[in-house]
Amino acid sequence: AGGAQAAALQQLLGPLLSQAFSGQSSPTLRSVLAGKPSTIVGPNSSLQDVGEMMAESRKAALVVNNGQLVGIFGFKDMMTRAIAKELPLDYTAVSTVMTPNPESVSPDTTVLEALQIMHDNKFLTLPVCEANGSVVGIVDVMDCVYASGGADGWRSIFASAMECDDLTDTASVHSHISGSANHSVRSTKSARKKNDMPVSKLRPKAPMVSNSNDTVLSVAQMLASKRGDAAIITDHNGGLAGIITDTDVTRRVVAKKLPASTTCVADVMTANPSCVAMSDPATEALITMIENRFRHLPVTDDNGAVVGVLDIAKCLNDAISKLEHSKEKGSNAAEEALKASLGGAGGAQAA
Repeated sequence: AGGAQAAALQQLLGPLLSQAFSGQSSPTLRSVLAGKPSTIVGPNSSLQDVGEMMAESRKAALVVNNGQLVGIFGFKDMMTRAIAKELPLDYTAVSTVMTPNPESVSPDTTVLEALQIMHDNKFLTLPVCEANGSVVGIVDVMDCVYASGGADGWRSIFASAMECDDLTDTASVHSHISGSANHSVRSTKSARKKNDMPVSKLRPKAPMVSNSNDTVLSVAQMLASKRGDAAIITDHNGGLAGIITDTDVTRRVVAKKLPASTTCVADVMTANPSCVAMSDPATEALITMIENRFRHLPVTDDNGAVVGVLDIAKCLNDAISKLEHSKEKGSNAAEEALKASLGGAGGAQAA
């Protein structure tokens, strides 16, 4: 079934990616991972050592025993299973908190097939192993996006998904944070085209909010309780001060050996983050995330109050789902959107 789904996705996205890739076929994960170091650790490696390696590579850790993959440990795992529970990082083996026996794929899997597997299983990462079990590396959603045309290729695909969007209702979102917007990425191009869908159509997630005086520990515990991976940080006036993600916790707290219980989140967050307005063009917001490698992007209302957060992985899944749904319905909208996008797709971009 997975092969048939991947073939359908290839038929759906192939023309767009082919143009963005100057006619080349979808690359394999072997080519994507060529020359890139993998984050391989042993089951008895301490969380401190694992965290430092993850911070350097910006990749989840693959736990290998006797040459075989036995587990995976990601940034969200570090935050929710270790930091939030106040485990002693120097004395806790990764095997005690890893996700055991993760699904893996062959290095001969194409990028489009990997995207389909991630989409179907809601995975953010995929370990890549040879047939004999030896570990090649790990890819994440953004690796696949960059390997399949980058911003130029996905601009067309996101635009097509927007054309196929038959949602007429957008969940009402009320303001969670007051204050002026910081560094809006609002398009400065000429007036928006009539068919440009606004960011509100992407249905941003409600923000998970903490105060700039909170400790990293309290923020991690809040996110763990809500199964979140990013927190919006407010100042004493309730305005947007920053954002902190699960990756930031590993890179800026664990790897620096800072104590989560006494480190103020304001000292390790990304201050004054870029943001996008609900009324901005959705496609431009998504391309901004890809071009800047933003996994999360705060969303404001027209008064500058933060009302949501965009997650590029969720947006990618939603875009593929909309295109698949339109294809299943035999919708002419999908065909017309694809044709229109092919007419205006950007040039090639190397991965």
